[in-house]
Amino acid sequence: MSKTKYHPASIFFHWFVFVLVIAAFVAIELKGQFPKGSEPRELCKTVHGVIGQLIFLVMALRLIVRLTYGAPKPTNPKPFLASLATAMHWLLYAILLISPIFGLLYFQYGGKEIHFFGLVWPQFVTPNPEMKKLVEGIHEFLGNSLYFLIGIHALAGLWQHYVIRDDTLRRMLNKVCAQTKAGVMNK
Repeated sequence: MSKTKYHPASIFFHWFVFVLVIAAFVAIELKGQFPKGSEPRELCKTVHGVIGQLIFLVMALRLIVRLTYGAPKPTNPKPFLASLATAMHWLLYAILLISPIFGLLYFQYGGKEIHFFGLVWPQFVTPNPEMKKLVEGIHEFLGNSLYFLIGIHALAGLWQHYVIRDDTLRRMLNKVCAQTKAGVMNK
């Protein structure tokens, strides 16, 4: 019998990452409203950094859950679209894991300590203004890519739900009744 539902932990981590990414975007966009060097601007950067670290940890857990419990096959029978959906998911996973690493490197190349709920990360790199600028550019590119990819991901889910009328979105909301081979509905 093929898997028809996401594991509850996968669903939780999906929506938790969604909330964290929105919070990270809000914090970094809000930063631009304050003058450079001001306390509110620095607070926005700190909040963004802490949220980025949380995203990394939650994404690592999400990946472990996915590798342990798997994921249901895409519901679209067209192999090209199913392959595209799989590639999109792995690209999102990669960026959501890599972007926080570049954020950490940005702070460390800038010579700043990184705090995470009372802990201080060890210094992995030597402060270097040129590398800080390069890493900042990569981190911003990855963040801007997320805006685009998350938009496509959401539109694809809505398209499958409202146009194709399959159970893709319902599976991620844990509201699916999958049909077995015998035609009996399971919850």
